[in-house]
Amino acid sequence: MAQDATGSNKRVHSALLGYEDDDTDEYYLNAGEDEDEEEDEAQREYYRKKIMELYEEKTKMFAREDALAEQIKCEESKKLCKCPTNNNAMQQPKPTTQIVSNQVTQQLKQFITNNKMNAVERKKRKSTPTVEKNKKVEIVKNQITQELEEFITNKLKGTEAKAVIQKTLFSSDLRKNQNRLSMPMKQLKPDEFLRKNEKEDLENGMELKVGLLGPRLEMHENPMMLKMWHMKKTKNYVLKTNWNEFVMANEKDFKNKENTEIQVWSFRKDEDLCFAITFLEKDVEGQNDAT
Repeated sequence: MAQDATGSNKRVHSALLGYEDDDTDEYYLNAGEDEDEEEDEAQREYYRKKIMELYEEKTKMFAREDALAEQIKCEESKKLCKCPTNNNAMQQPKPTTQIVSNQVTQQLKQFITNNKMNAVERKKRKSTPTVEKNKKVEIVKNQITQELEEFITNKLKGTEAKAVIQKTLFSSDLRKNQNRLSMPMKQLKPDEFLRKNEKEDLENGMELKVGLLGPRLEMHENPMMLKMWHMKKTKNYVLKTNWNEFVMANEKDFKNKENTEIQVWSFRKDEDLCFAITFLEKDVEGQNDAT
């Protein structure tokens, strides 16, 4: 407690310390008139700290009492309320969570189910004997293939035209991230359409630039690259590099054609190797019926 301007002792009322108001209850902070000024200031600072500590303790006590009273009130009314968090106060019961079912959760459930089905289907495909998957399919001849052969020979002046493979157009052949058409070697005879030097180059990892004729008998502007892929149990020839571009250019023919049969033909134009792709069945806009 500080002295007043006259140097007399200054009284601090007990109410400031958080006690009951009493006119006779007063505290004297007497620094002593004979003590030097430095000791006087230190003593005043000490009492100021004590007063603040008492005040803060009293404030915390009132806060705890208020929180406890509010908690009791909430329990009596049996209603949820937001009570102040306090270590000494009773904890509020945790609300239960209700699981919501809506369109989003239904779509998620369907997605998970489909993924499980796809996993089962992939497992079935993997369990299928490799020989059965790569079984050579008998080449079909019909009006469509006849028109293709005549176009290559008469219009393009091509030579050595022949069907080299008949295969199912799988989803992997149409995926954009694959960008290739796969032709399993077990389903074709490379010696029937490759020169000796071409075959050796492919076996050594090189790529061969080839032309590609589409289902509507139009040569694609950009060439494909023919490459041999060495798999674990077999080897595949693939048409790559511009395959996605070719599919998009012939979108009307390739749309919804997954799991349908196609034929790949080879021919020579000015001694350069080319390929042609045709579907064996007619669609609404397109080609002739199979016979």
